[in-house]
Amino acid sequence: MNNPKYDFTRLLTYRIARLQAKLNAQATSLLRTHAQISLSEWRVIAMLSDPRVETQKDVLEAMGLDKGQVSRTMQRLSQKGLIMRMSPAEAQRERAIRLTDSGRQLLKKMTPIMMQRQAHLQSGFDAGEVDQLLDLVGKLESKSGHLDIS
Repeated sequence: MNNPKYDFTRLLTYRIARLQAKLNAQATSLLRTHAQISLSEWRVIAMLSDPRVETQKDVLEAMGLDKGQVSRTMQRLSQKGLIMRMSPAEAQRERAIRLTDSGRQLLKKMTPIMMQRQAHLQSGFDAGEVDQLLDLVGKLESKSGHLDIS
């Protein structure tokens, strides 16, 4: 049987997973050094800075993460005093989540640092290449759903 060569350096999933691990390690190091929070905690804090993100369900939909992971992250943020859960409004079924003053201060402190990181990552690309990369990532995301191979 003639098997095609399995070249990991040419596999998108392998290369993306390796890149994601490096990027996560870089972000985690920055967040631990400057804020003593995890990457998942930062992502939730950043999501809650968007006024359209008001509930845990909104965070789940915006981040696309596992419900259990988001729930545990919210619990840690609440214990650290960075978020608070508001009582449900009469028309809402789910409690609203807001950043506390401490959460807003942390967001204010870390946003420039994380934006500087983004600028560093994008510094090797021109604007057209960044747009093209984002378009290509979008194409991959659209292909990452259900796959039926017989």
